Amino acid sequence: TDMRLKWHGHSCFSMTFEGGATVVTDPFDRTVGYPLCRARSDIALVSHDHFDHNHVQSLSGTPEVIRDGAPREILGLRIRGVDSFHDAEGGARRGKNVMFVVEGDGLRVAHLGDLGHPLDEKQIEALGAPDILLVPIGGTYTIATPEAVALIRAVKPHTAIAMHFKTVLCGFAVTDEREFVRLARAKYLPNALEITRETLNELPAAGVMLCPPAR
Repeated sequence: TDMRLKWHGHSCFSMTFEGGATVVTDPFDRTVGYPLCRARSDIALVSHDHFDHNHVQSLSGTPEVIRDGAPREILGLRIRGVDSFHDAEGGARRGKNVMFVVEGDGLRVAHLGDLGHPLDEKQIEALGAPDILLVPIGGTYTIATPEAVALIRAVKPHTAIAMHFKTVLCGFAVTDEREFVRLARAKYLPNALEITRETLNELPAAGVMLCPPAR
C-alpha cells in the first residue's frame, strides 16, 4: 500500500492514500506566487485562517474542510490535531495554529502548519513520532531554520520535509532552504513521492522537495 505525497508549494501538500482518499493541507491563494492547488480533494486541513493557508475554494471536488483538532475517522484515515500558536507569544500576535496528524496505510504524517514556537513535551508526545514531519523553516511568520532543526531532533520523525520557505515563485519575507540543507543535511527530493512502510527507509532523515514548476 503506497501513499503519494505531493508538494504544491508553500505549506500545501496532497496525500493520496491506497484507498483513494486524498487529503490536502493548507491550500494558498494566488498572491503567494505558486500555481493554485487544483488537486481533487476529499479532506482539506486548514491549520489557521490566513490567505496563504485557507484557500480551499481552489481545490477540486467537495472536500470536508477541517479547521479544528478533534479526532475523527474519515474514509479509513485517522485525523487529529494538536493545538499550538502562530507566534512565540501564546497567540497574541498571530493567533492559534493546529498541527494535524494524519494516519493511513500504516503511515503517520504530521503537518505543523504555521508553528511559531518550540514545542513542549506534551505537544511532542501528542505528535507521536511521525514517519513524515512537514515542518516550516522560513522564519518571520513561523519558526526559523535553526529552531526547525532543533524541533526535528526533539520530535524524531523518520523524515522531515521543509515547507514555508522562499523560492523563485514565492517571494515572501522568509529565508530559502539553503541553511536547512546545510544544518539538517537535507537532500533534494522530487515534488512527488510514493511512500510505503518499506520505501520509507530509502528516504533521507531530512528533505526539501523541489519547487513545482509554474504553469
